[in-house]
Amino acid sequence: MEDKNFVLITYEEEDCRMKNFGKITSLLVLPLIVVPIYSALMSYIYRAPPSWGFEVTIFLYGSFFMLGSAYCHREKKHVAVDVLFHHVGPKTARVLSIFAELVVLFVVLVMIYMSVPAARRSFAIRERSTHQTPFNPEIWWYRWVIPVSCALISWQAFKDMLGLITGKGTAKDREKMKGEYDAA
Repeated sequence: MEDKNFVLITYEEEDCRMKNFGKITSLLVLPLIVVPIYSALMSYIYRAPPSWGFEVTIFLYGSFFMLGSAYCHREKKHVAVDVLFHHVGPKTARVLSIFAELVVLFVVLVMIYMSVPAARRSFAIRERSTHQTPFNPEIWWYRWVIPVSCALISWQAFKDMLGLITGKGTAKDREKMKGEYDAA
């Protein structure tokens, strides 16, 4: 009995970690707001926009978008075609959900397979930006955002699929049920 509780606690703690990681990642939107405003003000007031404004904005948005995608998947805030779910029973809906998670896993694992060699190459040559700005930063670290994000998405998809197979539901389902129990 203790082993099941330990696994359940660990699973819930992992859900909490992904939720916290998503909330921290969402804070990237703050500098994403500040940098363009600062660049615009410097351009209008001093006629000298910073050379780094354009590329920093690209890095911030790309990181925000990719790293936040696992949290988005956890919260089920992504685009989903649920037309079939209204016309099938709960058991079939669960099978379809498991299949959907398998598709997500396949896609992100292929993306990891494709992006890791590119990230390694980029690191090896200390790749720099191709935007030809005076800033010209190293971007090898940015190449690693894709495989890291895909690893996070695959972990979340795996956890959701495991929850669907065991009948515990997805992280969002469990959180919703917990909220209903707390309210009662």
